[in-house]
Amino acid sequence: VEDSSDYSSDVLVFYDIEVFPNLLIVCWKKQGDSNIHKMFNPSPTDITNFMKLKLVGFNCRRYDNHIIYSRMMGYTNEQMYNISKMIVGGSRNAFFGSAYNVSNTDVYDFASAGNKKSLKKWEIELGLHHQENSYPWDQPLPEDKWDEVAGYCCNDVISTEAVFNYLSADWTARQILADLAGMSLND
Repeated sequence: VEDSSDYSSDVLVFYDIEVFPNLLIVCWKKQGDSNIHKMFNPSPTDITNFMKLKLVGFNCRRYDNHIIYSRMMGYTNEQMYNISKMIVGGSRNAFFGSAYNVSNTDVYDFASAGNKKSLKKWEIELGLHHQENSYPWDQPLPEDKWDEVAGYCCNDVISTEAVFNYLSADWTARQILADLAGMSLND
């Protein structure tokens, strides 16, 4: 991430990923900024630099963090895709202990019980643009479709920030609890 030095340690960065057998897409944006960055098959070094940002995702502690952590460790696209399948399939062997805290926080994780719902349900409830990926996740994605799927990923980044903003009271409660407990925001 060549321009990560432009971000202070206090700036939140919203992100999402998409995984196919031949492709890892990482999309991210600085809080309040309309500029969304897209990375296609980023290198382990790109991901190492990316992970220095103050990352916020949606359900990222149970999915995205583990995928980008595996890329940082040098996993291939096919290996990351297999990790993704294992996570989705409910395998306990798909997770990396150190990956849970790759992100600064996870919007789904800090949402209060009444606010725990999928990002797609939030998009509908908040009147946000709702977009679906129309390509099978278990097939290599043709290169001429990469930008289209990145658009889907970018939409989820925008929605994640909108839900984060909507759940500001839940976020404040998490910060207070973490401070009182002397623990990280993820703990």
